Amino acid sequence: MKKEKNNIQILIGEGLKDIRTSLGLTQEEVAESLGLAPRYLSDIERNKTKGSLTTLEKLCNLYNVTPTTVLKDYLKASDTKSDEHIAGFNNLTESEKNIIRKLVQYMNYSKKQHKNPKHNPNA
Repeated sequence: MKKEKNNIQILIGEGLKDIRTSLGLTQEEVAESLGLAPRYLSDIERNKTKGSLTTLEKLCNLYNVTPTTVLKDYLKASDTKSDEHIAGFNNLTESEKNIIRKLVQYMNYSKKQHKNPKHNPNA
């Protein structure tokens, strides 16, 4: 469901809070890590202030998500679902992440071999 443009800060604040809590972080931990006042972070999450693009960048980097993840309800681009899946990657255990990384490497290698049959011993 798409929201009206003038309500954008509401979902940004709620979205950032949802991401933070899903990572098990407190407002105090995030604020300290980024050099922000805890009250400022609280105001952003409660939509009392919009925050700056610099703050959004810092939060996205800390949470290891793209701004697309935060703004997904407002974007028309078809790859927003992909970003949601990629963001879920960060919630996996390190062992699960390694399995996924190896699978992606294998799939990319396999594609490369099919494009370059002279390097493929089975061709």
